[in-house]
Order: sequence, then structure tokens, then C-alpha cells
Amino acid sequence: MQKQNLVILGSTGSIGHSTLSVIEHNSDKYHAFALVGGKNETMFVQCVKFQPHFAALDDENAAKVLREKLASHHIKTEVLAGQKAICELAAHPDADQVMASIVGAAGLLPTLSAV
Repeated sequence: MQKQNLVILGSTGSIGHSTLSVIEHNSDKYHAFALVGGKNETMFVQCVKFQPHFAALDDENAAKVLREKLASHHIKTEVLAGQKAICELAAHPDADQVMASIVGAAGLLPTLSAV
């Protein structure tokens, strides 16, 4: 059976942490395909641990810092920035499932993109 590719919108929050725990304990079934979050240091730790294909932050400067830090640790995760990139990840053709856990209005467009 092929692993399910998951996009986690809000990976740095409590629901995102819980979803990553499920992935960690079921790594034969699930892969963290893309992580979207708001806390740069937490995103770095998650990218090192789960090696997603993509990571995205809303803020371009935070994304730049994450991109540089991951590159210095030889992590190949592609880091994107901005609402448009987040929506594109939510609708990515290789995504099998999307966990939508971005709070409030900020999560509306990415969730609609996933639908």
C-alpha cells in the first residue's frame, strides 16, 4: 500500500502537532508531504524530523530564514511563502488529504483551496 501524502495547514499548532504524532506512529501509512505553519523555529524542527517535500510560511522573511537554516543542515524541503503558495499546497495534485487547522479567517482560503 502506498503512503498517503498529507498537507498540514497549521502544523505548528496543537492540532498540527497531534496530526504529526499520528504520522510518526503510522509512518508506514502516512507521509507529511507539506507543512504550513507560523512559528519558524517549530517549523525547522518539524522539517528536520519529517522531511516534507514542502514547507510554507505566510511571512516571506520568516520563510527566507527557514530556507537558509534548512539548507545549512542539508534538508531538501522546498520552502515557500505567502498566502498564494499556501493555497497552492492545499490544492496540490499529489496531496491525498489535507488537515485544515489554521485558526480563524487566515485558514479560510487555504481550506477552500483544498476543497
